Amino acid sequence: MDTVKWSDLPKELWPIIGKFLHSRIDVLRFRSVCSIWRSSRPPFQRPPPPPPLPLKFSPAVAGEAKSEALLFQSTTYRMESLTDDDRCCSSQSKPWLMKLEEDLNSGEMRLLHPVTNSPLRYSPNSTSKVFNLLDFRLVELRKSHGLKFGKNNVGLKSVHKLVVMPCDRLGFGDECVMFMLYNEGRLGFVRFGDEKLTHVDEQNSHYDDIIVYKDQCYVVDKWGTISWVSSALQVIQFAPPLYGLGGQKHLVESCDDLYVVDQYFENVSYHHERGMLRYQGRDLDNELIFGQHHNSRSEADAVDFKVYKLDQEWGKWVNVRNLGDQVFILSNDVSFSVSAREFAGVKGNCIFFVERVASPGRAKRDYSRVFDLEDGRIRNLASWCSAQMVQPPSTWLGPD
Repeated sequence: MDTVKWSDLPKELWPIIGKFLHSRIDVLRFRSVCSIWRSSRPPFQRPPPPPPLPLKFSPAVAGEAKSEALLFQSTTYRMESLTDDDRCCSSQSKPWLMKLEEDLNSGEMRLLHPVTNSPLRYSPNSTSKVFNLLDFRLVELRKSHGLKFGKNNVGLKSVHKLVVMPCDRLGFGDECVMFMLYNEGRLGFVRFGDEKLTHVDEQNSHYDDIIVYKDQCYVVDKWGTISWVSSALQVIQFAPPLYGLGGQKHLVESCDDLYVVDQYFENVSYHHERGMLRYQGRDLDNELIFGQHHNSRSEADAVDFKVYKLDQEWGKWVNVRNLGDQVFILSNDVSFSVSAREFAGVKGNCIFFVERVASPGRAKRDYSRVFDLEDGRIRNLASWCSAQMVQPPSTWLGPD
């Protein structure tokens, strides 16, 4: 077939193409091309914000009253420069990851580090002050959500991870619903507009991760058992227990398959015969049962990772020793995979993850780390050979 230039397409097609653009950035880029494109697609209309959640969360600052949390949406993109002007891009034309966070109530947006979620700020020492999205090709990879106190933009420590799902796929009605892991293992459900949070699965309060896989909500518990949640809020076992001995299970979708990444921590171990998690000799079950937040695993140092793939045809686990060209990214709000072939000079067969470290004289903060399955070593991602994959998208952006 002959290739037709975009500029030669009939004008009647532009309104049809514009109807398939649903994100704020896509509409902005489309309308910025020329007057014909701009006239064929109206400006992006931000959907009405979701109603406030009925939950009252503990304050971020001692002494304040409990308050409602606001919903934030983050979108991770693969970003590639369309220009060789290195004043705009320190990596020139090499692709990298970018995460854009949006407050669904105010519409305010900001750039985040794609692994640690740390804000990226303007660097006053930079010679470049221009960052034009029209100079880049953006490919959406993954969406994620989080809850924060709106007035100070502080995340809720008691909520580990959440997913937002459209109800038309689940039979819940017209409103969206949210599944969340809170208090280090409980599974909760809330429909926007509900008056209270529903605790799903009273028999199990030890869930480690949650993911939307093939339009269904899936969870994995500390024993590595994967289950999915039905529209009747029934937790249905999907895979046999993995019984991995690590301290944290992560769910990752890669090439349409479902993986569990088992993260091992220093001084943390499981005792399956007692069904108990121990941290430095102290039993934590009572703390989880009574809903008190405990972040022992994220405070400990990671020492190893094991990867398992679910063979859905035979219902068994396969120990994966090589991810090929895949890179698994375990962020605090979402886990996903990318192909190293889409990022020039990036090594595959590795895992990016977050580790909280205390610096001398400073509060603990999150740092990005990488685990190489080839040699089994953990390194600082910022000084690794593939660091450009997560570098800020401009020389004038830097960590907060």
